Amino acid sequence: MQHKALVLFTILVGLGVLAPPPAYGYLDPGTGSLIVQATIAAAVGIATAMKLYWSRIKAVLSRANGADSSE
Repeated sequence: MQHKALVLFTILVGLGVLAPPPAYGYLDPGTGSLIVQATIAAAVGIATAMKLYWSRIKAVLSRANGADSSE
């Protein structure tokens, strides 16, 4: 019986240590604009990367197709 109590105590202490305390955060008006700016920057970055890699893929494919048609 004492072993079960020790195991239960160990589990409860472990959960108490691992449970995070509540975080009280404040979002000021500048946070919304920061989120919007980050979203727009991510979208523009993804679009630019896609455009860059798409042109490279298209160039490789057009060279491969051009070599096949000349034979």
